Amino acid sequence: MMDIFAFSPTTVLLFVVVLVLSWLLTRRPPGLPPGPPLLPFVGNALCMGSDPRITFKKLRHQYGDIFSVYLFNKPVIVLNGYSTLKDAIVKNADVFSDRPYSMINDFISKGKGLAGTSGAVWREQRRFAVTTLKEFGAGRNIMEEKIHEEVSQFLGALGNEREQEFDCTRMVYNAVTNVICGTVFGKRFEYTDPLCDRFMKAVEENFANLGQVGMLNVLPILRFLPGDLFKFKKTMHNIDTILSLFIKPMIEEHLQNQDDDNVDDFIHAYIKEMRLRNEKQEDTTFDLENLTINILDLFMAGTETTATTIRWTLVYFLHYPEIQEKCFREIRENIGQSRRPSMKDKVNLPYVEATIMEVLRRADIAPTDLPHTVPHDVQFRGFMFPKGVLVIPMLNSVLQDPEIWGDPDNFRPDRFLDDRGKIVKKDEFIPFSLGRRVCLGESMARMELFLFLTTMIQRFKFVHVDGKMPSLDGIIGLTHSPRPFIMKAIPRV
Repeated sequence: MMDIFAFSPTTVLLFVVVLVLSWLLTRRPPGLPPGPPLLPFVGNALCMGSDPRITFKKLRHQYGDIFSVYLFNKPVIVLNGYSTLKDAIVKNADVFSDRPYSMINDFISKGKGLAGTSGAVWREQRRFAVTTLKEFGAGRNIMEEKIHEEVSQFLGALGNEREQEFDCTRMVYNAVTNVICGTVFGKRFEYTDPLCDRFMKAVEENFANLGQVGMLNVLPILRFLPGDLFKFKKTMHNIDTILSLFIKPMIEEHLQNQDDDNVDDFIHAYIKEMRLRNEKQEDTTFDLENLTINILDLFMAGTETTATTIRWTLVYFLHYPEIQEKCFREIRENIGQSRRPSMKDKVNLPYVEATIMEVLRRADIAPTDLPHTVPHDVQFRGFMFPKGVLVIPMLNSVLQDPEIWGDPDNFRPDRFLDDRGKIVKKDEFIPFSLGRRVCLGESMARMELFLFLTTMIQRFKFVHVDGKMPSLDGIIGLTHSPRPFIMKAIPRV
């Protein structure tokens, strides 16, 4: 038997220190929500899996609606279920609406703009953006006209591909991006424009790399490793490309041509407001730096989810052609095929709207909300949430909850219709999140989805190619996107 006294005092002391450190590194602080056992130094990082939806669903069954995991030395608290999410980010919005510190965001936005962490900057910038986008959409229909213009261009490009095998991914992304360009810049880019292609490539690469880059928020020191293992350098290069080739030149052009009596895009509206506040010598956060970051935020938030939703709709149309045909019959009976759909038609197309809602629910496009945090130690539902902790609201846990939807795994638009065929709006339908941090572009995204999809269905029938059906299992990144697929677009007659 080994005699501990045979070792030197230094060795014994070192052994005790290692044991104490291992114990400290493998236990949760008192009051933190329960979770799986921890390994020293790595926490739960090695058992997270490639799809957090699967991992978190298992942990929810084991530990309840509120549990915690550790990514290396950082605790993450995960919220599940509609009641829990509403209680936290709606009823207790004052303490659950902040964004946690992020090394990546610090490099990109420096706490400014619409994605700011907390405080006066975020509130003032968001209030203006929400009001302006709503005015463009509801007040003067500027947004609807810009969407119609882009839908026409998109359908023209689609018509050139008719009855040919094609992958519409790039066309969809270009079209949605051009809607943002029209709303923010007041102009659009041709699909063949090499500048537009560079922009799209930069955006796509950044979305694809966000998972790897996000690791640096946990261990920032890793960015100093040789090479670019976590795509940090590539991401920052792409951000510089977007800023230098698109955003900053557009702001400069607007400054030179500003006409406060002719405000028809976001930049002109912002510059007008900035000048008014400066003339009144108000204490304001309106400046060109915040404008720059706001535009970057609008592009990053306003392209991916809308384009992904359109692509998922086409995937489900190929799998459920009877639903596509039912949508077409409703459009034909209420609009016809001689005029373009408008937002005024939405009330007469409940099945089309229900289909879009079911895609947003079933496709699980945004399984989680962006991280929240608390500004100080908070007691919530019997647990301690330490200041600055990452809080992940699982939208997936609500949108796929069998207690709410009955058969959540089935694609069934009728679940959003009542016995008279009218839309049923359920509180638990939260694809755009809820609370103060609800998606800024929700109203714009809903308008885009309705106008794009109704016009696409009105003009084309989408069919698979030789029985090659797209997969219903997508790719998990920042969003849940469909795998590449091909199809045919056959003109309606």
